[in-house]
Amino acid sequence: MMQVTSKEQGALVVADVLEIIGGKWRGLILAKLCDGPKRFNELKLDLKKVTSSTLTKELRHLEELKMIERAVIQESPIIVEYRMTTHGASIKQLIYQIIEWGLEHRKKVIGEK
Repeated sequence: MMQVTSKEQGALVVADVLEIIGGKWRGLILAKLCDGPKRFNELKLDLKKVTSSTLTKELRHLEELKMIERAVIQESPIIVEYRMTTHGASIKQLIYQIIEWGLEHRKKVIGEK
């Protein structure tokens, strides 16, 4: 396991992680894929307000980062599904921890259960 050797390096690593899960949609996409593979339209329905072009852009970005992969399941009619790669699945625990922290944060700040 790599060790952080300076505060600057630690800050860069945090920035890398936030770039992957940050923004309006990427963290949500990854959270949805934690449950298993999903087709494009399933993701679009789950994410409600995302546009098709934005979802396509974010999925491609997550593919470039090797977090997810696009698999063609059937050629005609074409069926494509998105799933976490082995590398992408390694972020599941972090996502679950973020959810737990977020629930506690909401309780403290806005009194939600």
